[in-house]
Amino acid sequence: MFVTLWRSDGTGLRTFSQMHDVAERREVGVLNFERVSAPRPDERVVDVASFQNEIVVSKLIIHESGTTAESGVMLKARNGDEIVMVAGAYPYSLAVLGVVSMPHIFEPEYSMDLYTRVLFA
Repeated sequence: MFVTLWRSDGTGLRTFSQMHDVAERREVGVLNFERVSAPRPDERVVDVASFQNEIVVSKLIIHESGTTAESGVMLKARNGDEIVMVAGAYPYSLAVLGVVSMPHIFEPEYSMDLYTRVLFA
């Protein structure tokens, strides 16, 4: 599963989750980003109009088994709308809030109150 954030110039930033071992029999999901220039044939595109202008970006950090992992990102529009993307509860899944409403689309790996929010400067 992935989410691509498309820019007005036609380029995008694809976000997906990858698993990393942090202790014996313990993995944590982290976000990976990839620049892309075109949607995949099966990609569903959703217009989120409130995110067309300036947004505030925060990374979401989780602390697990003595390891710190950048496991999510939060985008906040001027009007207060938010998009949250974090590693999902299932390996290599992505939990997404604020884009579309579908069953099981927002099932984060950890409870949201466990993430430390760090504002990008």
